[in-house]
Amino acid sequence: MEINRLKTFLSVARNGSFKSAAEKLFLSPRAVSKQMDQIENELGTPLFERKKNSTKLNRAGKQFVVTAQDIVNTYNDALTKMQTINEKPTPTLRIGFSSLNQTVILETIIAPFMKKYPEIKLELKEESGIRLIQLLKRNNLDFAVTPFYDLSRENADFKAMKMIKLAEGELMLGVSVNSPLAQQDSASLDEIKHMKVLYYSSSESYYLREVFLDKFDGFLTPEQISRVSSLEQRDMLVASNNGVGFYPSPFINKERAQNPMIKFLKITDNVNKYYASAFLYQPNNKNPSLRNLISELKG
Repeated sequence: MEINRLKTFLSVARNGSFKSAAEKLFLSPRAVSKQMDQIENELGTPLFERKKNSTKLNRAGKQFVVTAQDIVNTYNDALTKMQTINEKPTPTLRIGFSSLNQTVILETIIAPFMKKYPEIKLELKEESGIRLIQLLKRNNLDFAVTPFYDLSRENADFKAMKMIKLAEGELMLGVSVNSPLAQQDSASLDEIKHMKVLYYSSSESYYLREVFLDKFDGFLTPEQISRVSSLEQRDMLVASNNGVGFYPSPFINKERAQNPMIKFLKITDNVNKYYASAFLYQPNNKNPSLRNLISELKG
């Protein structure tokens, strides 16, 4: 399968439409549509639900995203190896993170480490938490920094991984300063049962929706929880009183500075509010740079 078509497909999946992908790739929407037709013909199955004013991945398309990303990653890794085959190996750390918030934590551990080991090359990859776990299991990453919610579903996903908790706290409720709830310093989840709950995911993933349903069992419904494709979009909708969001307490100072139109409330219910930014790695990873970093963290 032609690699550029797969890259175009992944851009469509990330950006949500042929038009947006075309703008990102400097192609015409017609060229993008033609490439998607060629992939569908090669696979023998539709990947999209095409409507008059929108195009979205169908079930087969959502499943194919993982396969397409694996093929592109394998190709890129092979290309990099071929281009550097005659070069002296450079100490490298392949790092995954699941959102911009995680980079705040990542920077606090990487900056002092790089000062001590400036020769190390960093390779960064932003993916969903589930995708990062898959890449770690396949040894395509040295470590990842991603949220940990203390749920049984995570214990299964994180099995065989080693974890270092970098920042611990709890989830807080973010509401518009124009909401009546903003007059309070805390709130019960019963008070948002008729409000839309927004979460951010860069891909069409329902993982966080399931996390919130598990953590706040009985308080939220699946229909109430909606995905947005950027943190900025979530924050804008919350600030304009078009929904609420859950915000981890380790980042609240940053969130207050960035979002003065959002009030952050403690959740009063006796539910699992736990949150941590977790450093995950494979215990059998022998990368000396990783071992040095782990030693620094455990200090």
